Amino acid sequence: MDIWMLHALMFIFGYVTCKTFYFLNTARLSLKLLKSSRVIYLLMAVKAVENYMTSERIMIQHMKQTEQDDETKKRFRQKFAQELNRFQAAAINGLLSQTPEAFKPGLEFDDWTGAMLHLQAHKEEALAFWRMSK
Repeated sequence: MDIWMLHALMFIFGYVTCKTFYFLNTARLSLKLLKSSRVIYLLMAVKAVENYMTSERIMIQHMKQTEQDDETKKRFRQKFAQELNRFQAAAINGLLSQTPEAFKPGLEFDDWTGAMLHLQAHKEEALAFWRMSK
Protein backbone atom coordinates (compact mmCIF):
# COMPACT_ATOMS: atom_id res chain seq x y z
CA MET A 1 0.00 0.00 0.00
CA ASP A 2 2.96 2.31 0.53
CA ILE A 3 3.86 2.30 -3.16
CA TRP A 4 0.34 3.47 -4.09
CA MET A 5 0.58 6.28 -1.60
CA LEU A 6 3.90 7.32 -3.16
CA HIS A 7 2.31 7.27 -6.64
CA ALA A 8 -0.67 9.31 -5.43
CA LEU A 9 1.61 11.88 -3.78
CA MET A 10 3.75 12.10 -6.93
CA PHE A 11 0.63 12.62 -9.02
CA ILE A 12 -0.64 15.36 -6.69
CA PHE A 13 2.78 17.02 -6.64
CA GLY A 14 2.97 16.93 -10.45
CA TYR A 15 -0.55 18.27 -10.82
CA VAL A 16 0.06 21.15 -8.40
CA THR A 17 3.40 21.95 -10.05
CA CYS A 18 1.80 21.98 -13.51
CA LYS A 19 -1.01 24.26 -12.33
CA THR A 20 1.50 26.59 -10.64
CA PHE A 21 3.62 26.93 -13.76
CA TYR A 22 0.51 27.40 -15.87
CA PHE A 23 -0.66 30.16 -13.52
CA LEU A 24 2.73 31.88 -13.53
CA ASN A 25 2.99 31.68 -17.31
CA THR A 26 -0.52 33.08 -17.71
CA ALA A 27 0.16 35.90 -15.25
CA ARG A 28 3.36 36.80 -17.12
CA LEU A 29 1.52 36.80 -20.44
CA SER A 30 -1.30 38.95 -19.01
CA LEU A 31 1.14 41.55 -17.73
CA LYS A 32 2.91 41.58 -21.11
CA LEU A 33 -0.44 42.15 -22.86
CA LEU A 34 -1.27 44.99 -20.48
CA LYS A 35 2.10 46.63 -21.15
CA SER A 36 1.71 46.16 -24.91
CA SER A 37 -1.77 47.64 -24.86
CA ARG A 38 -0.39 50.78 -23.20
CA VAL A 39 2.26 51.09 -25.89
CA ILE A 40 -0.34 50.65 -28.63
CA TYR A 41 -2.62 53.23 -26.97
CA LEU A 42 0.25 55.72 -26.81
CA LEU A 43 1.08 55.02 -30.45
CA MET A 44 -2.47 55.85 -31.44
CA ALA A 45 -2.33 59.06 -29.40
CA VAL A 46 0.92 60.05 -31.13
CA LYS A 47 -0.65 59.38 -34.53
CA ALA A 48 -3.56 61.62 -33.55
CA VAL A 49 -1.13 64.37 -32.51
CA GLU A 50 0.63 64.00 -35.87
CA ASN A 51 -2.74 64.51 -37.59
CA TYR A 52 -3.35 67.57 -35.38
CA MET A 53 0.00 69.01 -36.44
CA THR A 54 -0.71 68.32 -40.12
CA SER A 55 -4.06 70.09 -39.89
CA GLU A 56 -2.35 73.07 -38.21
CA ARG A 57 0.18 73.33 -41.06
CA ILE A 58 -2.60 73.14 -43.64
CA MET A 59 -4.59 75.83 -41.85
CA ILE A 60 -1.55 78.10 -41.57
CA GLN A 61 -0.92 77.65 -45.30
CA HIS A 62 -4.54 78.54 -45.99
CA MET A 63 -4.25 81.64 -43.81
CA LYS A 64 -1.15 82.73 -45.74
CA GLN A 65 -2.91 82.18 -49.06
CA THR A 66 -5.94 84.18 -47.97
CA GLU A 67 -3.64 86.86 -46.54
CA GLN A 68 -4.97 86.81 -43.00
CA ASP A 69 -3.44 89.33 -40.62
CA ASP A 70 -0.76 88.33 -38.09
CA GLU A 71 -3.12 88.75 -35.13
CA THR A 72 -5.51 86.14 -36.55
CA LYS A 73 -2.63 83.73 -37.14
CA LYS A 74 -1.34 84.33 -33.62
CA ARG A 75 -4.77 83.68 -32.06
CA PHE A 76 -5.13 80.52 -34.16
CA ARG A 77 -1.74 79.21 -33.00
CA GLN A 78 -2.59 79.94 -29.36
CA LYS A 79 -5.98 78.23 -29.56
CA PHE A 80 -4.43 75.34 -31.42
CA ALA A 81 -1.70 74.93 -28.78
CA GLN A 82 -4.34 74.96 -26.04
CA GLU A 83 -6.41 72.36 -27.85
CA LEU A 84 -3.37 70.17 -28.42
CA ASN A 85 -2.42 70.35 -24.72
CA ARG A 86 -6.00 69.54 -23.76
CA PHE A 87 -5.99 66.53 -26.08
CA GLN A 88 -2.68 65.26 -24.71
CA ALA A 89 -3.88 65.63 -21.11
CA ALA A 90 -7.18 63.93 -21.93
CA ALA A 91 -5.38 61.03 -23.63
CA ILE A 92 -3.15 60.40 -20.61
CA ASN A 93 -6.00 60.90 -18.13
CA GLY A 94 -8.11 58.45 -20.12
CA LEU A 95 -5.38 55.84 -19.95
CA LEU A 96 -4.84 56.41 -16.23
CA SER A 97 -8.55 56.24 -15.46
CA GLN A 98 -8.91 52.94 -17.34
CA THR A 99 -5.98 51.35 -15.51
CA PRO A 100 -7.11 49.27 -12.50
CA GLU A 101 -5.73 50.38 -9.14
CA ALA A 102 -3.74 47.15 -8.77
CA PHE A 103 -1.68 47.99 -11.88
CA LYS A 104 -1.18 51.73 -11.30
CA PRO A 105 2.09 51.27 -9.37
CA GLY A 106 3.50 49.67 -12.53
CA LEU A 107 2.81 52.76 -14.62
CA GLU A 108 5.99 54.62 -15.44
CA PHE A 109 4.32 57.91 -16.36
CA ASP A 110 1.53 60.28 -15.36
CA ASP A 111 1.83 63.02 -17.98
CA TRP A 112 2.44 63.39 -21.72
CA THR A 113 6.20 63.90 -21.40
CA GLY A 114 6.59 60.81 -19.23
CA ALA A 115 4.40 58.84 -21.63
CA MET A 116 6.61 59.81 -24.56
CA LEU A 117 9.70 58.74 -22.60
CA HIS A 118 7.95 55.43 -21.89
CA LEU A 119 7.15 55.04 -25.58
CA GLN A 120 10.74 55.86 -26.51
CA ALA A 121 11.98 53.20 -24.07
CA HIS A 122 9.69 50.65 -25.74
CA LYS A 123 10.42 51.79 -29.29
CA GLU A 124 11.20 48.31 -30.60
CA GLU A 125 7.85 46.96 -29.44
CA ALA A 126 6.10 49.92 -31.06
CA LEU A 127 7.91 49.43 -34.35
CA ALA A 128 7.15 45.71 -34.28
CA PHE A 129 3.44 46.53 -33.88
CA TRP A 130 3.45 48.68 -37.03
CA ARG A 131 5.36 46.04 -38.99
CA MET A 132 2.71 43.43 -38.11
CA SER A 133 0.16 45.19 -40.28
CA LYS A 134 2.13 44.50 -43.47
